[in-house]
Amino acid sequence: MSEKPQPFEELDELIERMNRQFGELSRTFEGGSVLSEIAVDVADTGDDIVVTADLPGFAEEDIDLRADRESVTLSADSESETVDEDANYHRKERTQQSVSRRVPLPQEVDAESATANYANGVLTVTLPKLDPDAAGGHEIDVE
Repeated sequence: MSEKPQPFEELDELIERMNRQFGELSRTFEGGSVLSEIAVDVADTGDDIVVTADLPGFAEEDIDLRADRESVTLSADSESETVDEDANYHRKERTQQSVSRRVPLPQEVDAESATANYANGVLTVTLPKLDPDAAGGHEIDVE
């Protein structure tokens, strides 16, 4: 009795091999100098929308923060260099980190009145909500 070919089994094996290889590649980037994503929390506190983002290893001046009525865009770039000198050798190590994320907001905000605080690797952005009645203009009576 001959065995039937199993094309889907071969395809499953190929997909598994690719997943393993991509997993190894992503671990290389995570352990090296590239972060893939900024972890964020978005909270509604009543009058404000508060976005909290983890940005460990960055200085305040490395962070670029932009907001509009519907989203917040966070990005950070940092480059550091370590020099270790000894009588027999000279070694330089450089690391670069670059992250960026656009965070959609659940409600329109007043971006011009936003405030931000960065402490211990955590960025906190407070965005006052727009009054839903005022955000859409004014009502016009029809006669």
